[in-house]
Amino acid sequence: MNKGQPKYRSVLAIDDHNMVVNGIKLLIGDHFRDFYHANSGVAGMELALKHQPQLVIVDNILPDIPGDAVVKEIRYRCAGTRILGYSFNVSATFVLKMFEAGIHGYVVKSEDDTEFNKAVTYLLEGKDYFCKEARNHIINRVSSGDDQSKLIVANTGFSPKEVEIIRLICKQKTAKEISREVFLSERTVEQYRSNITRRIGARNVAGVIRFALQYGIVDLEDL
Repeated sequence: MNKGQPKYRSVLAIDDHNMVVNGIKLLIGDHFRDFYHANSGVAGMELALKHQPQLVIVDNILPDIPGDAVVKEIRYRCAGTRILGYSFNVSATFVLKMFEAGIHGYVVKSEDDTEFNKAVTYLLEGKDYFCKEARNHIINRVSSGDDQSKLIVANTGFSPKEVEIIRLICKQKTAKEISREVFLSERTVEQYRSNITRRIGARNVAGVIRFALQYGIVDLEDL
């Protein structure tokens, strides 16, 4: 994010470590007219309700209540607020709880400043951003779930079966090869493929690969 006149209205950092809060303020404080911070979940929820910030940055481990409880309350009371999970903890259990609570992004504190700034920019542009570790947990959860679960990518929901087919398309498998792996007829696979490409706006396999790489459905080493 470039320095200059404040571009955004307000941000709230909820973290019990002042060193982290100060670091966040140093990185992005100049881009907001108002910077608020709280060292506990309850205090953070009170500030969020009072100021309705554009962005909330919250740890998933707080001294009084879990971060996912804070996220749920803010999502309920502050409809226009974007929420970024920011923590050293990248275990699947914690990430998925935050994801299910409704966060719009998640970054590990050990990541460099560029990753953090990128996440903040994405969220303020109305997009989601999850670091690679968090993204993998979410995709694995959806891929192993039932067909009622959805992976939300670029504001589009994909079922576990669709995620699996996207990955196989990226490996340039034919409809016949995909049908054997997902236990569907070739015609059904073709229908899935047509629907997927239409929804993501891809004209060919290259477009599907570009989309999948951009949103972390596949990694380069998978191709």
